[in-house]
Amino acid sequence: MRSPGTTRGSSHRNWKRRIGLGLASVLAVSALVGYAWFQARYQDAPEQTVPTRAFSNREYPEDPEARSRLFGNYPHPALTIHRVGGARFRFFLRPGSDHATTVELGEVDLAHMVAAVPPWVKTDPALTRVGLIDREWNRQQVQFRRDSGVVRVHPGGDGFEVRALSRVDLARNCLNAGLWEVLLFTLEDGEELVYEHVWFTFPLGLYKTLFESVTGLSYWDYWWSLEHWVDPSGTPIRLDHLRAIDHEWSVTARAEWSEAPPARGEQRYKRRNILSPPIHTYRDWYTQPVQFASFIPPGRYSLAHPRDTKLHYLAEFTGATLRRVRSPAGSGPLFEIELRFRDRGTGEPTRLIIGGVDLVALPATAPDRYEAGWQVPFGIGNPSFFEPYEKLLTDPPFQRPIYGFHLDAQDRWIEHHAVGVDGPLLHWDASDPSLLHLYLLAYERHALLNHFVIVCPKEACHRP
Repeated sequence: MRSPGTTRGSSHRNWKRRIGLGLASVLAVSALVGYAWFQARYQDAPEQTVPTRAFSNREYPEDPEARSRLFGNYPHPALTIHRVGGARFRFFLRPGSDHATTVELGEVDLAHMVAAVPPWVKTDPALTRVGLIDREWNRQQVQFRRDSGVVRVHPGGDGFEVRALSRVDLARNCLNAGLWEVLLFTLEDGEELVYEHVWFTFPLGLYKTLFESVTGLSYWDYWWSLEHWVDPSGTPIRLDHLRAIDHEWSVTARAEWSEAPPARGEQRYKRRNILSPPIHTYRDWYTQPVQFASFIPPGRYSLAHPRDTKLHYLAEFTGATLRRVRSPAGSGPLFEIELRFRDRGTGEPTRLIIGGVDLVALPATAPDRYEAGWQVPFGIGNPSFFEPYEKLLTDPPFQRPIYGFHLDAQDRWIEHHAVGVDGPLLHWDASDPSLLHLYLLAYERHALLNHFVIVCPKEACHRP
């Protein structure tokens, strides 16, 4: 006969065994669920159909787009993405009603739309990480004209799209990797207006394959940063890895503090998303709290999520320097503009650097037509926010020598989106060839934050 102690010991061992088996089962199920989730999230089948999302005028009152009277009447609730080979893809926007039809983008080279950095940057791990993150955080909207040879409207529907579609835009928006958009345009009363706008998730398995084929880097070394908005503030920036200085000039530059910020082009439509007391002059941005509507997933503005700014970093302008530089890209001559500031509260100095700029190629226009200038987001090798597809083919972003940063006194990266700045807009003065105009674009380009007029030395900025 077993003693009570023996029985209790056996029961205890059985209990522990059952607990162990239960935990093992839970872990096994969790592993299987995790594996299934991973396989689904990073599915790399060459052809995949994904759902699209559209917002009505009522659902999205903050939308700054100029919309057609027919907006929302031609739904496309699904998108088929087909990888043809390498970085080339075809897109089929599927109709969701009898009067809509399939709209196709054929053989688009997405090497020019994936987050990437120029090859000479990849020897510097810090610059590579900052460059990739800043590329993913900045909008890239590529325009495909109806007559480009890439756009095809399939027969069908009520004939409107076959007859009236004028342009298709494909956008990688400035949020986490995979959040993309398609916009369809038509001409209405002489203006090109959006009649359909859909959001979709680019399949991350295909994006991973695209990223690795274009960059030669492992996606897994950067995936968390690209998919989850990781802030690399404080990263040391080695400017000497981006350019060599040939000459520099201390230039005369004035900030037009008392000027009223104009609102043309994109800024005209985004005024509704500025959350601040009235702004009468540029100085007003820096004397009161300023918020903007946040840009939130899947890629829309939200007044319910106000975005704070740290414009106090740029409250006092202390001077400017112009440098002629040489880039590892081999292009030249190129220039770098440095604008220096002092924090209104702490006195801490910071500087904005815009380099690798071909000054000769900048457009000339009047300040009251500033929207005709050239704009670019901060980052490394970034394209402009809006460009035609043909521009990307002839001037691939990962070969561009352009760079732009907000740096502290130790040349450490400052998160410029958090400050409230997206990048510069530049143009020559249409009347005076010695004057270069530089504007600071606010977060999401909601407004112009300042206007600097730089007197350019003749020996530095000669234009034909």
